[in-house]
Amino acid sequence: MKIFIAEKPDIGKAIASYLWPKGDYKKQQGYFEADDVIVTWAYGHILRLATPEEYDEKYKFWKNYPIIPKKWQIKPSANTKKQLDVILQLLKKADIVINAGDPDREGQLLIDEILDYAGYKGTVQRLLLNAKDDISLKRAFENIQDNNNFKNLYMAGLGRSRADWLVGMNLTRAYSVSARKYGYNTIFRIGRVKIPTLALVVNREKEIQNFKSTKYYELIGSFTKDNLPFRAQLKPSDKLTDSVNRIKDKAILQAIKLKLHDAEITVKDVQKKKLTEYPPLPYSLDTLQVEANKKYGYSPKIVLDTVQQLYEKKFVSYPRSDCNYIPEAQFEDAKKIFDILNVPGKDKANLALKSKAWNDKKITAHHAIIPTIVKVNDLDDTQQKIYNMIAKRYILQFFPPCTTEKTIFTLSVADEIFTGSGQIILEAGFKALEEKETTDINILPKLKIGDKIDKGDYLIQEKKTTPPKRFTEGTLLAAMANIYKYVDAKNPNREKLKEVKGIGTPATRDTIIAELQDTVSKGRDIEPCLKKVKKELVPTAFGINLIENIDKSLTYPDTTAEMEYKLAEIAEGKQSLQDFIDTVINMVYDNIKFAENKEFPFYRDKDSITCPICNKGQIVRKYSSKIDKYFHMCNNPDCVSPVTGKKLFFEDDNGKPIMAKCPSCKNLLVKKLGKNGEFWLCQSCNKTFNNKNGKPEL
Repeated sequence: MKIFIAEKPDIGKAIASYLWPKGDYKKQQGYFEADDVIVTWAYGHILRLATPEEYDEKYKFWKNYPIIPKKWQIKPSANTKKQLDVILQLLKKADIVINAGDPDREGQLLIDEILDYAGYKGTVQRLLLNAKDDISLKRAFENIQDNNNFKNLYMAGLGRSRADWLVGMNLTRAYSVSARKYGYNTIFRIGRVKIPTLALVVNREKEIQNFKSTKYYELIGSFTKDNLPFRAQLKPSDKLTDSVNRIKDKAILQAIKLKLHDAEITVKDVQKKKLTEYPPLPYSLDTLQVEANKKYGYSPKIVLDTVQQLYEKKFVSYPRSDCNYIPEAQFEDAKKIFDILNVPGKDKANLALKSKAWNDKKITAHHAIIPTIVKVNDLDDTQQKIYNMIAKRYILQFFPPCTTEKTIFTLSVADEIFTGSGQIILEAGFKALEEKETTDINILPKLKIGDKIDKGDYLIQEKKTTPPKRFTEGTLLAAMANIYKYVDAKNPNREKLKEVKGIGTPATRDTIIAELQDTVSKGRDIEPCLKKVKKELVPTAFGINLIENIDKSLTYPDTTAEMEYKLAEIAEGKQSLQDFIDTVINMVYDNIKFAENKEFPFYRDKDSITCPICNKGQIVRKYSSKIDKYFHMCNNPDCVSPVTGKKLFFEDDNGKPIMAKCPSCKNLLVKKLGKNGEFWLCQSCNKTFNNKNGKPEL
């Protein structure tokens, strides 16, 4: 018996429809069946890595760590166990299994781990499906491969999963437990990708807060030749400028301007260059998310959800793609795709043209997101906008490049140099389809070396330096996808890291950005790390505090980018899974040591009360399950009573501490239980006070 295991039910249904186009198959609980062939499906990951307490009961308590499994365990996810049981029963009858997971690292992982969990030893093949239309299905079925060809990809999936578990489980505990000694009641949520992503926003915010705007000045000349006005800017001597070639002293330009009056103007140099701009490549998920955020303000999650909906309706190819290229064999599909498209400009396309997008050498596990041959219908506004973006980007591949001629010129005026440029469009090409009108950038008169210009008017312009812009969800996602740009320039692997497809995956980046903004997790209130102000992402005080108090190595993009590079090497068979895990374990131990030796700054918020004893720590509210009551204490671990040398605890009064002082010696009173009931005692002068409604009667 042959069994196909798809990643999700919609893929299972598409496979069944392709195998049995007349619908002559039986629909069973959790699978389809006909002709000794079965099609079943997972629901994404239906197995999970075991939790710490499933390895040992002692790990229920967060103070117990590190947790380094000697033998990794996977467990059924509770909400999908029923479907897992169906698959496990079917595998007992299988002679051949076809892994029909998504064609990427995670798709390989989630089906292969089911086969490992079941102990399946039979033949396994691999179906790589990039879209659900008939042409894509036919192409995939003609190219079924031995699943052993993808064993290294499975190992890379295990590496990603286990690294995330080791970092998250151990370091969230280590930092949270260590911080509690200093009054922190929140959880330090440490994630391999989450932390460097947060650090990007925090570091940008610090740049903005520390930025001091400075004035600088430019001298602009306005000229006319053959009745055509044009402009040029003074190129000052290096002796007059600062380190970034700006003039900050206006008087310098005022002096230069004076000597330019009525001075002869001569064209010193003219250079022309033909420029070619090719159509932008089809969308990958991250480039689509960035563009849709910029154009429509859609969050990365909305874009992913929308493309997923279009994919499930067979209108577009696989959505979670990190690739911008298309297999060369699919060039022949263009006419069929064009026949169903209803996008402005398609009639001007030339199907004989072949852009750089068709390139087999650039194809990864997926190809770019493109329309299929299925005609769209019943789309809502968001779906229509996203589909149109995908379709328009596809038809641009059949337009010529935009060609322009750029002229760069130099003028000599009284031994000063002015430079300027102009650009004209020779052929609009694909830019003829742009929504904004394509016009010449700057038309110049005919200039040749030695020409004299009659007169110039000169104006000093005052300008100000501006701070860097805050991240939006779109620009942060772009930064994650192009993380090599943020890697330390001194890192010897910086150039190699360009090959890494960023940190996180196209499927998870939107979730990571959303989780950093979460205020609730698993039903519990949590401190958000980021908040959105209009379109901008701003770090919260907690987010800044988190980045400032963990080991810097966790915050650097280098760390996670290099992990991603090593995962790619595992997928290529260049590194072993165990060697990779060993490096992660070493990093975990280093961070545990750092967390346990870290002196966290005492936690403060807007309602904090400074401790009246040590004047350093803050009075924080705690709950004791042993005596079932709230109390208050100083979060400075070194703070003790000057009288007894012991830690002082304060009674709770509707969320606030009772901090009454002795009228005689001004020392703090503590509540005691005597044979006649509760009373208040000054431990310095031993005076006692009656208890009235939970407070001392002074």
